[in-house]
Amino acid sequence: MLTQAQNDRLTRVGPGTPMGELMRRYWHPIAGSVQLNEEEPTKEVRLLGEDLVLFRSTKGKLGLVEPSCPHRKANLSYGVPEPEGIRCAYHGWVFDETGACVDQPSEPAGSRFKEKVKIKAYKVEELGGLIFAYMGPEPAPLLPRWDILVWPGIRSATSVMLPCNWLQCHENSLDPLHFQWLHRYYGGWVMHRRMPKEERDAWNAQTLAKGDDHRKIGFELTSYGIIKRRVVGDDTEDEENWKLGHPILFPHILRNGATLQYRIPVDDTHTDHLVFTYRRLQDGEETNEVVPFENISPYWPGTTRFRDDYVRGQDQTAWAIQGAICDRTTEHLGVTDVGLIMFRRLLEQQMKVVEDGGEPMNTYRDPAENEIHVFPVERFTYPGYDGFTGGPFLSDTPRKPDVEAILSGEGAGLKE
Repeated sequence: MLTQAQNDRLTRVGPGTPMGELMRRYWHPIAGSVQLNEEEPTKEVRLLGEDLVLFRSTKGKLGLVEPSCPHRKANLSYGVPEPEGIRCAYHGWVFDETGACVDQPSEPAGSRFKEKVKIKAYKVEELGGLIFAYMGPEPAPLLPRWDILVWPGIRSATSVMLPCNWLQCHENSLDPLHFQWLHRYYGGWVMHRRMPKEERDAWNAQTLAKGDDHRKIGFELTSYGIIKRRVVGDDTEDEENWKLGHPILFPHILRNGATLQYRIPVDDTHTDHLVFTYRRLQDGEETNEVVPFENISPYWPGTTRFRDDYVRGQDQTAWAIQGAICDRTTEHLGVTDVGLIMFRRLLEQQMKVVEDGGEPMNTYRDPAENEIHVFPVERFTYPGYDGFTGGPFLSDTPRKPDVEAILSGEGAGLKE
Protein backbone atom coordinates (compact mmCIF):
# COMPACT_ATOMS: atom_id res chain seq x y z
CA MET A 1 0.00 0.00 0.00
CA LEU A 2 1.05 3.62 -0.54
CA THR A 3 1.46 6.43 1.95
CA GLN A 4 -0.86 9.40 1.61
CA ALA A 5 2.02 11.48 0.26
CA GLN A 6 2.76 8.84 -2.41
CA ASN A 7 -0.90 8.61 -3.40
CA ASP A 8 -1.15 12.40 -3.67
CA ARG A 9 2.00 12.53 -5.78
CA LEU A 10 0.55 10.02 -8.27
CA THR A 11 -2.94 11.50 -8.46
CA ARG A 12 -2.81 15.30 -8.05
CA VAL A 13 -2.55 16.99 -11.45
CA GLY A 14 -2.97 20.70 -10.80
CA PRO A 15 -0.36 23.34 -11.72
CA GLY A 16 2.91 22.88 -9.88
CA THR A 17 2.29 19.30 -8.74
CA PRO A 18 4.82 16.62 -9.81
CA MET A 19 2.20 14.65 -11.79
CA GLY A 20 0.74 17.84 -13.24
CA GLU A 21 4.18 18.90 -14.46
CA LEU A 22 4.76 15.47 -16.02
CA MET A 23 1.37 15.54 -17.77
CA ARG A 24 2.10 19.01 -19.14
CA ARG A 25 4.90 17.51 -21.25
CA TYR A 26 2.30 15.70 -23.40
CA TRP A 27 -0.41 16.57 -25.91
CA HIS A 28 -3.98 15.87 -24.76
CA PRO A 29 -7.13 15.64 -26.94
CA ILE A 30 -9.62 18.21 -25.66
CA ALA A 31 -12.35 18.26 -28.34
CA GLY A 32 -13.43 16.98 -31.71
CA SER A 33 -12.70 19.21 -34.71
CA VAL A 34 -16.39 18.99 -35.58
CA GLN A 35 -17.32 20.57 -32.25
CA LEU A 36 -16.04 24.00 -33.33
CA ASN A 37 -18.23 25.35 -36.13
CA GLU A 38 -20.13 28.48 -37.15
CA GLU A 39 -22.94 27.75 -34.69
CA GLU A 40 -20.56 26.87 -31.81
CA PRO A 41 -17.20 28.61 -32.46
CA THR A 42 -16.05 28.44 -28.82
CA LYS A 43 -15.89 25.68 -26.21
CA GLU A 44 -15.17 25.80 -22.49
CA VAL A 45 -12.46 23.31 -21.58
CA ARG A 46 -11.00 22.11 -18.29
CA LEU A 47 -7.65 20.34 -18.38
CA LEU A 48 -5.07 19.59 -15.67
CA GLY A 49 -6.99 21.70 -13.18
CA GLU A 50 -7.23 24.80 -15.40
CA ASP A 51 -10.36 26.33 -16.95
CA LEU A 52 -9.77 27.46 -20.53
CA VAL A 53 -11.62 28.58 -23.66
CA LEU A 54 -11.03 26.94 -27.04
CA PHE A 55 -11.93 28.95 -30.16
CA ARG A 56 -11.52 28.94 -33.92
CA SER A 57 -11.03 32.28 -35.69
CA THR A 58 -12.83 33.05 -38.94
CA LYS A 59 -9.51 32.36 -40.68
CA GLY A 60 -9.54 28.87 -39.19
CA LYS A 61 -6.83 29.37 -36.56
CA LEU A 62 -7.32 27.56 -33.27
CA GLY A 63 -6.68 29.22 -29.93
CA LEU A 64 -6.77 27.99 -26.33
CA VAL A 65 -6.73 30.81 -23.79
CA GLU A 66 -7.57 31.58 -20.19
CA PRO A 67 -11.30 32.25 -19.86
CA SER A 68 -11.43 35.81 -18.46
CA CYS A 69 -10.83 38.95 -20.49
CA PRO A 70 -8.26 41.01 -18.52
CA HIS A 71 -10.27 44.21 -19.05
CA ARG A 72 -13.44 43.55 -17.00
CA LYS A 73 -13.15 39.74 -16.61
CA ALA A 74 -15.95 38.74 -19.00
CA ASN A 75 -15.88 35.07 -20.07
CA LEU A 76 -14.36 34.73 -23.52
CA SER A 77 -16.48 31.66 -24.32
CA TYR A 78 -19.10 34.30 -25.22
CA GLY A 79 -16.62 36.00 -27.55
CA VAL A 80 -17.11 36.53 -31.26
CA PRO A 81 -14.60 34.89 -33.62
CA GLU A 82 -12.92 37.27 -36.05
CA PRO A 83 -10.05 36.91 -38.52
CA GLU A 84 -7.42 37.85 -35.93
CA GLY A 85 -8.83 35.96 -32.96
CA ILE A 86 -11.67 36.21 -30.44
CA ARG A 87 -13.42 39.51 -29.61
CA CYS A 88 -14.74 39.92 -26.08
CA ALA A 89 -18.52 40.35 -25.97
CA TYR A 90 -18.34 43.06 -23.28
CA HIS A 91 -16.08 45.80 -24.67
CA GLY A 92 -14.64 44.36 -27.86
CA TRP A 93 -11.03 43.64 -26.99
CA VAL A 94 -9.54 41.06 -29.37
CA PHE A 95 -7.05 38.32 -28.44
CA ASP A 96 -5.18 36.14 -30.90
CA GLU A 97 -4.10 32.51 -30.54
CA THR A 98 -0.93 33.54 -28.66
CA GLY A 99 -2.96 35.46 -26.05
CA ALA A 100 -1.80 38.83 -27.34
CA CYS A 101 -4.31 41.70 -27.31
CA VAL A 102 -4.47 42.91 -30.92
CA ASP A 103 -7.34 45.41 -30.70
CA GLN A 104 -8.80 47.74 -28.06
CA PRO A 105 -11.45 49.73 -29.91
CA SER A 106 -12.21 52.15 -27.03
CA GLU A 107 -8.64 53.30 -26.56
CA PRO A 108 -7.43 56.53 -28.22
CA ALA A 109 -5.93 56.38 -31.68
CA GLY A 110 -2.25 55.60 -31.50
CA SER A 111 -2.48 54.06 -28.02
CA ARG A 112 0.03 51.30 -27.31
CA PHE A 113 -1.82 50.07 -24.24
CA LYS A 114 -2.73 46.80 -25.97
CA GLU A 115 0.94 45.89 -26.23
CA LYS A 116 1.05 45.66 -22.42
CA VAL A 117 -1.89 43.23 -22.23
CA LYS A 118 -1.54 39.48 -22.71
CA ILE A 119 -3.49 36.48 -21.45
CA LYS A 120 -2.36 32.92 -20.89
CA ALA A 121 -2.51 30.82 -24.05
CA TYR A 122 -1.55 27.27 -24.95
CA LYS A 123 -0.67 25.49 -28.19
CA VAL A 124 -3.37 23.55 -30.04
CA GLU A 125 -3.18 21.31 -33.13
CA GLU A 126 -5.57 19.08 -35.06
CA LEU A 127 -4.97 15.48 -36.10
CA GLY A 128 -7.38 12.72 -37.11
CA GLY A 129 -10.45 14.86 -36.40
CA LEU A 130 -9.35 15.64 -32.83
CA ILE A 131 -8.05 18.88 -31.31
CA PHE A 132 -5.01 18.45 -29.06
CA ALA A 133 -3.61 20.85 -26.45
CA TYR A 134 -0.09 21.23 -25.08
CA MET A 135 0.28 23.07 -21.74
CA GLY A 136 3.97 22.58 -20.98
CA PRO A 137 7.17 24.56 -21.44
CA GLU A 138 8.45 25.64 -24.82
CA PRO A 139 9.57 24.44 -27.22
CA ALA A 140 6.68 22.00 -27.47
CA PRO A 141 7.41 18.43 -28.56
CA LEU A 142 5.83 17.16 -31.75
CA LEU A 143 2.23 15.96 -31.63
CA PRO A 144 2.65 12.14 -31.85
CA ARG A 145 1.32 10.60 -35.04
CA TRP A 146 -0.17 7.36 -33.66
CA ASP A 147 -0.94 4.87 -36.43
CA ILE A 148 -4.75 4.91 -36.55
CA LEU A 149 -4.84 8.70 -36.22
CA VAL A 150 -3.11 9.06 -39.61
CA TRP A 151 -3.94 5.94 -41.62
CA PRO A 152 -6.72 6.27 -44.23
CA GLY A 153 -9.93 4.95 -42.70
CA ILE A 154 -13.30 5.66 -41.15
CA ARG A 155 -12.85 7.42 -37.81
CA SER A 156 -15.13 8.45 -34.95
CA ALA A 157 -14.72 9.52 -31.32
CA THR A 158 -16.69 9.57 -28.09
CA SER A 159 -16.14 11.30 -24.77
CA VAL A 160 -17.42 10.31 -21.32
CA MET A 161 -16.78 12.59 -18.33
CA LEU A 162 -16.25 10.52 -15.19
CA PRO A 163 -16.31 11.75 -11.56
CA CYS A 164 -13.03 10.15 -10.53
CA ASN A 165 -9.27 10.53 -10.72
CA TRP A 166 -7.39 9.66 -13.91
CA LEU A 167 -5.05 7.09 -12.34
CA GLN A 168 -7.72 4.61 -11.26
CA CYS A 169 -9.10 4.79 -14.80
CA HIS A 170 -5.76 4.11 -16.42
CA GLU A 171 -4.57 1.49 -13.94
CA ASN A 172 -7.35 -0.67 -15.38
CA SER A 173 -5.15 -1.00 -18.48
CA LEU A 174 -2.47 -2.72 -16.38
CA ASP A 175 -4.96 -5.18 -14.87
CA PRO A 176 -5.71 -8.04 -17.32
CA LEU A 177 -7.44 -10.18 -14.69
CA HIS A 178 -10.34 -7.75 -14.36
CA PHE A 179 -11.71 -8.98 -17.69
CA GLN A 180 -12.37 -12.40 -16.18
CA TRP A 181 -14.34 -10.98 -13.26
CA LEU A 182 -15.64 -7.52 -14.17
CA HIS A 183 -16.75 -8.42 -17.71
CA ARG A 184 -17.37 -12.18 -17.76
CA TYR A 185 -18.63 -12.67 -14.20
CA TYR A 186 -20.19 -9.34 -13.20
CA GLY A 187 -21.04 -8.37 -16.77
CA GLY A 188 -22.63 -11.76 -17.36
CA TRP A 189 -24.65 -11.41 -14.16
CA VAL A 190 -25.83 -7.94 -15.20
CA MET A 191 -26.64 -8.91 -18.77
CA HIS A 192 -28.33 -12.20 -17.96
CA ARG A 193 -30.83 -10.32 -15.82
CA ARG A 194 -31.61 -7.94 -18.68
CA MET A 195 -31.72 -10.12 -21.77
CA PRO A 196 -33.81 -13.07 -22.96
CA LYS A 197 -32.25 -16.48 -22.48
CA GLU A 198 -31.83 -16.96 -26.22
CA GLU A 199 -29.47 -13.92 -26.39
CA ARG A 200 -27.21 -14.95 -23.51
CA ASP A 201 -24.99 -17.32 -25.51
CA ALA A 202 -24.06 -14.48 -27.86
CA TRP A 203 -23.04 -12.28 -24.91
CA ASN A 204 -21.02 -15.09 -23.35
CA ALA A 205 -19.17 -15.77 -26.62
CA GLN A 206 -18.42 -12.06 -27.00
CA THR A 207 -16.61 -11.87 -23.66
CA LEU A 208 -14.97 -15.30 -23.74
CA ALA A 209 -11.88 -14.39 -25.80
CA LYS A 210 -10.30 -12.40 -22.97
CA GLY A 211 -12.70 -13.29 -20.17
CA ASP A 212 -11.78 -16.93 -19.83
CA ASP A 213 -9.74 -18.04 -16.82
CA HIS A 214 -6.33 -16.33 -16.86
CA ARG A 215 -3.41 -18.78 -16.55
CA LYS A 216 -0.57 -16.33 -17.13
CA ILE A 217 -0.09 -12.57 -17.39
CA GLY A 218 2.98 -10.59 -18.42
CA PHE A 219 4.15 -7.00 -18.83
CA GLU A 220 7.07 -5.74 -20.86
CA LEU A 221 8.64 -2.28 -20.67
CA THR A 222 9.26 -0.61 -24.04
CA SER A 223 10.49 2.78 -25.18
CA TYR A 224 6.87 3.90 -25.59
CA GLY A 225 5.26 2.34 -22.50
CA ILE A 226 4.26 -1.18 -21.50
CA ILE A 227 3.00 -4.19 -23.47
CA LYS A 228 0.39 -6.27 -21.64
CA ARG A 229 0.14 -10.01 -22.36
CA ARG A 230 -2.07 -12.88 -21.18
CA VAL A 231 -2.71 -16.58 -21.65
CA VAL A 232 -6.34 -17.53 -21.08
CA GLY A 233 -8.39 -20.73 -21.17
CA ASP A 234 -6.84 -23.37 -23.40
CA ASP A 235 -4.63 -20.87 -25.27
CA THR A 236 -0.86 -21.28 -25.55
CA GLU A 237 1.90 -18.69 -25.74
CA ASP A 238 1.62 -18.89 -29.54
CA GLU A 239 -1.75 -17.08 -29.39
CA GLU A 240 -1.79 -13.35 -30.09
CA ASN A 241 -3.04 -12.52 -26.59
CA TRP A 242 0.45 -13.46 -25.42
CA LYS A 243 2.62 -13.22 -28.52
CA LEU A 244 1.49 -9.70 -29.43
CA GLY A 245 -0.55 -8.40 -26.51
CA HIS A 246 -1.35 -4.73 -26.72
CA PRO A 247 0.46 -1.56 -25.64
CA ILE A 248 -0.21 1.02 -22.98
CA LEU A 249 1.27 4.20 -24.43
CA PHE A 250 2.83 6.32 -21.72
CA PRO A 251 1.44 8.17 -19.90
CA HIS A 252 -2.33 7.59 -20.32
CA ILE A 253 -3.34 5.87 -23.58
CA LEU A 254 -4.51 2.30 -24.16
CA ARG A 255 -4.03 1.11 -27.77
CA ASN A 256 -6.46 -1.81 -27.93
CA GLY A 257 -7.95 -3.34 -31.07
CA ALA A 258 -8.83 -0.50 -33.42
CA THR A 259 -9.08 2.12 -30.68
CA LEU A 260 -7.03 4.67 -28.81
CA GLN A 261 -8.43 5.16 -25.32
CA TYR A 262 -7.26 8.34 -23.58
CA ARG A 263 -7.75 8.77 -19.81
CA ILE A 264 -7.39 12.55 -19.70
CA PRO A 265 -6.81 14.25 -16.32
CA VAL A 266 -9.40 17.04 -16.24
CA ASP A 267 -8.61 17.76 -12.59
CA ASP A 268 -7.96 15.70 -9.46
CA THR A 269 -11.48 14.23 -9.36
CA HIS A 270 -12.60 14.15 -13.01
CA THR A 271 -11.39 12.19 -16.03
CA ASP A 272 -12.38 12.48 -19.67
CA HIS A 273 -12.48 8.98 -21.13
CA LEU A 274 -12.01 9.80 -24.83
CA VAL A 275 -12.13 6.88 -27.26
CA PHE A 276 -10.94 7.25 -30.86
CA THR A 277 -12.18 4.42 -33.10
CA TYR A 278 -10.78 3.42 -36.48
CA ARG A 279 -11.98 1.14 -39.27
CA ARG A 280 -10.10 0.27 -42.44
CA LEU A 281 -11.60 1.44 -45.72
CA GLN A 282 -13.74 -0.95 -47.67
CA ASP A 283 -13.96 -0.96 -51.48
CA GLY A 284 -15.21 2.39 -52.75
CA GLU A 285 -14.85 4.19 -49.41
CA GLU A 286 -12.80 7.28 -48.71
CA THR A 287 -11.46 8.59 -45.41
CA ASN A 288 -14.13 10.62 -43.65
CA GLU A 289 -12.81 14.16 -43.30
CA VAL A 290 -15.62 15.05 -40.88
CA VAL A 291 -15.02 12.81 -37.88
CA PRO A 292 -18.14 12.32 -35.71
CA PHE A 293 -17.67 13.22 -32.06
CA GLU A 294 -20.23 12.35 -29.39
CA ASN A 295 -20.42 13.24 -25.70
CA ILE A 296 -21.95 10.31 -23.81
CA SER A 297 -23.37 10.25 -20.31
CA PRO A 298 -21.97 7.50 -18.04
CA TYR A 299 -25.31 7.18 -16.24
CA TRP A 300 -28.56 5.38 -16.86
CA PRO A 301 -31.10 8.03 -18.03
CA GLY A 302 -32.64 9.92 -15.14
CA THR A 303 -30.36 8.32 -12.53
CA THR A 304 -26.88 8.58 -11.03
CA ARG A 305 -26.27 4.83 -11.47
CA PHE A 306 -23.52 4.03 -13.94
CA ARG A 307 -24.42 2.18 -17.13
CA ASP A 308 -22.98 -1.31 -16.96
CA ASP A 309 -24.62 -3.09 -19.87
CA TYR A 310 -21.56 -2.97 -22.16
CA VAL A 311 -17.87 -3.66 -21.66
CA ARG A 312 -16.62 -0.07 -21.71
CA GLY A 313 -19.44 0.98 -19.42
CA GLN A 314 -18.46 -1.76 -16.98
CA ASP A 315 -14.90 -0.40 -16.99
CA GLN A 316 -16.16 3.10 -16.28
CA THR A 317 -18.39 1.79 -13.49
CA ALA A 318 -15.46 0.03 -11.83
CA TRP A 319 -13.27 3.13 -12.03
CA ALA A 320 -15.88 5.46 -10.57
CA ILE A 321 -17.01 3.20 -7.72
CA GLN A 322 -13.47 3.33 -6.30
CA GLY A 323 -14.32 6.87 -5.21
CA ALA A 324 -13.33 10.32 -6.43
CA ILE A 325 -9.69 9.51 -5.59
CA CYS A 326 -8.94 5.87 -4.79
CA ASP A 327 -7.51 5.45 -1.29
CA ARG A 328 -4.37 3.42 -2.03
CA THR A 329 -3.19 3.76 1.59
CA THR A 330 -5.50 0.89 2.54
CA GLU A 331 -5.31 -1.33 -0.55
CA HIS A 332 -3.79 -4.81 -0.48
CA LEU A 333 -2.17 -5.76 -3.78
CA GLY A 334 -1.71 -9.38 -4.83
CA VAL A 335 0.67 -11.11 -7.22
CA THR A 336 -1.58 -10.41 -10.23
CA ASP A 337 -1.20 -6.66 -9.57
CA VAL A 338 2.39 -6.63 -10.79
CA GLY A 339 1.38 -4.45 -13.77
CA LEU A 340 0.07 -1.74 -11.46
CA ILE A 341 3.30 -1.81 -9.48
CA MET A 342 5.35 -1.53 -12.68
CA PHE A 343 3.29 1.39 -13.94
CA ARG A 344 3.37 3.31 -10.66
CA ARG A 345 7.15 2.95 -10.54
CA LEU A 346 7.39 4.09 -14.13
CA LEU A 347 5.33 7.18 -13.28
CA GLU A 348 7.62 7.91 -10.33
CA GLN A 349 10.68 7.47 -12.52
CA GLN A 350 9.38 9.83 -15.19
CA MET A 351 8.24 12.47 -12.68
CA LYS A 352 11.80 12.46 -11.34
CA VAL A 353 13.14 12.90 -14.89
CA VAL A 354 11.04 16.06 -15.25
CA GLU A 355 11.99 17.31 -11.79
CA ASP A 356 15.66 16.91 -12.78
CA GLY A 357 15.13 18.98 -15.93
CA GLY A 358 15.03 16.07 -18.37
CA GLU A 359 12.58 15.03 -21.06
CA PRO A 360 10.19 12.16 -20.23
CA MET A 361 9.66 9.08 -22.38
CA ASN A 362 7.38 9.09 -25.39
CA THR A 363 8.03 12.70 -26.37
CA TYR A 364 9.33 13.38 -29.87
CA ARG A 365 11.39 16.16 -31.44
CA ASP A 366 12.64 14.66 -34.71
CA PRO A 367 10.00 14.66 -37.51
CA ALA A 368 11.64 11.59 -39.03
CA GLU A 369 11.01 9.65 -35.81
CA ASN A 370 7.45 10.96 -35.63
CA GLU A 371 6.31 10.13 -39.17
CA ILE A 372 4.07 7.33 -37.89
CA HIS A 373 4.11 5.12 -34.78
CA VAL A 374 2.90 1.55 -35.35
CA PHE A 375 2.51 -0.89 -32.47
CA PRO A 376 1.88 -4.62 -31.95
CA VAL A 377 -1.80 -5.20 -31.20
CA GLU A 378 -3.55 -8.56 -30.87
CA ARG A 379 -6.24 -9.46 -33.42
CA PHE A 380 -5.69 -6.35 -35.53
CA THR A 381 -5.42 -6.38 -39.33
CA TYR A 382 -2.74 -3.94 -40.49
CA PRO A 383 -2.80 -2.06 -43.81
CA GLY A 384 -0.86 -4.03 -46.40
CA TYR A 385 -1.34 -7.33 -44.52
CA ASP A 386 -4.76 -8.42 -45.69
CA GLY A 387 -6.05 -11.83 -44.73
CA PHE A 388 -4.36 -12.19 -41.35
CA THR A 389 -3.87 -10.29 -38.12
CA GLY A 390 -0.60 -9.33 -36.49
CA GLY A 391 0.94 -7.82 -39.61
CA PRO A 392 4.65 -6.96 -39.28
CA PHE A 393 4.77 -8.14 -35.66
CA LEU A 394 3.87 -11.82 -36.15
CA SER A 395 7.50 -12.91 -35.97
CA ASP A 396 8.19 -11.01 -32.75
CA THR A 397 9.37 -13.04 -29.79
CA PRO A 398 8.15 -11.71 -26.44
CA ARG A 399 10.79 -11.13 -23.82
CA LYS A 400 10.25 -13.14 -20.67
CA PRO A 401 8.75 -10.71 -18.15
CA ASP A 402 11.07 -10.42 -15.14
CA VAL A 403 8.40 -10.37 -12.46
CA GLU A 404 10.89 -10.76 -9.60
CA ALA A 405 12.89 -7.76 -10.80
CA ILE A 406 9.74 -5.69 -11.08
CA LEU A 407 8.58 -6.61 -7.59
CA SER A 408 12.02 -5.94 -6.14
CA GLY A 409 12.14 -2.50 -7.76
CA GLU A 410 15.01 -3.32 -10.13
CA GLY A 411 12.77 -2.90 -13.14
CA ALA A 412 13.78 -3.92 -16.66
CA GLY A 413 15.53 -2.37 -19.59
CA LEU A 414 13.65 -0.46 -22.27
CA LYS A 415 12.94 -2.33 -25.47
CA GLU A 416 12.86 -0.31 -28.67
